[in-house]
Amino acid sequence: MKAVTAIVTMALLALAAPGRIAAQPMPCGIRPNDWCAPKAGDACGRHRNVEACRADSACYGVPYAGQSAVKCAYDRRGFGTNCPTVGCTSAPPAGSPR
Repeated sequence: MKAVTAIVTMALLALAAPGRIAAQPMPCGIRPNDWCAPKAGDACGRHRNVEACRADSACYGVPYAGQSAVKCAYDRRGFGTNCPTVGCTSAPPAGSPR
């Protein structure tokens, strides 16, 4: 039991050591509740939720990039039908007709 405690303690100390592991910011769009910031100058970035983005016919949804138990499906404008939409952009989804 002492050996296990010692190993766990050493592992925790190694992880807590400053400078050992550089903290990387999580990319936006991998959490279901994300709302990703638009690229600079993107007119559709003014929309702060799915409803406002969908209401603007010039805008497209940014697809969720996280893990899902089912394959995510999106409409032709990039809005999720069974997965979250995580942002608003003026760029159409890849492979989508304009």
